[in-house]
Amino acid sequence: MSFATPWLLLLLPLAALLPLWRWRRPAPRPVLAVADLALLVEARGARTSWRVRLRWLPVALRIAAVALLILALARPQRGLAVTSIPEEGIDIALALDVSGSMSERTLLASGSPGPTRLEAAKEVIEDFLDRLGGDRAGLVIFQGRSLVMSPLTLDLAALKRTVAGTESGLVQDGTAIGLGLSEALNLLRESEARSRVVVLLTDGQNNAGDVQPLQAAQLAKALGIRVYTVGFTSERGSAQVDEAVLRRIATDTGATYHDASTPDELAEAYEEIGALERSRVGERRFTRYEEFAPWLAAGALGLLVAEAMLRGTVLRRFP
Repeated sequence: MSFATPWLLLLLPLAALLPLWRWRRPAPRPVLAVADLALLVEARGARTSWRVRLRWLPVALRIAAVALLILALARPQRGLAVTSIPEEGIDIALALDVSGSMSERTLLASGSPGPTRLEAAKEVIEDFLDRLGGDRAGLVIFQGRSLVMSPLTLDLAALKRTVAGTESGLVQDGTAIGLGLSEALNLLRESEARSRVVVLLTDGQNNAGDVQPLQAAQLAKALGIRVYTVGFTSERGSAQVDEAVLRRIATDTGATYHDASTPDELAEAYEEIGALERSRVGERRFTRYEEFAPWLAAGALGLLVAEAMLRGTVLRRFP
């Protein structure tokens, strides 16, 4: 139980002051003056009337009504459910290396051969898309050249199908990291989202294209786009990727670099990236309450009606 405006409860002592106010108020002048009340007592006998015994009831009803009204104004409520809804406004461009080396097998945590790097990457990206909610995402692949597979879209189911059907060999082989990043930035250039992000995955070093990765990183920095980089190799810290360049791209754009050597580590990297971006944007929290104020107000009204009826009928004091 909680109150939406608890400070109004400070008015409750006012309800208790009502009897004091009535006691200090001058009594009305009687219509009939009697010099000796003994005659009236003898006429009625020593027994006290039930009307006299209940003369406190209207005042009590009014005090209770005022107290209930104050409680109603304070809005007592009970939370039934809390819903957290991530804030919308994240546009994500996924830049995926599909060069020939991505067809090499990964090693599972047990040491046994796993899926190819490309197969593992596609599975992780599909899971990543499942967690985006109302955000837009697009897909760029790169080998010796870059290719836009999907513009920014809210149709994440269709994008997942595009990711699942992505294969190597659509363009000449190579690893054009700078071109892939530049194409991803083009997807986000006109975006007005609160957060614009590129997630770039590669298993090699830039060896193709006429755009250097650090040049593309400077463009991302100028556009205010964060670039998360992921190096996916057969072992952590492998010289197969240029970790220094990938780390520099991420640092210069306000993002982070992630190193992965197994499908599980790759999944953890994308999960961390999603959590980081979600924490930047925040979330809205909605609580559904059961309100008791209407019931209290109805009770107060009922007490006031009962008081008025008693004062006008059986407990009427003056003709």
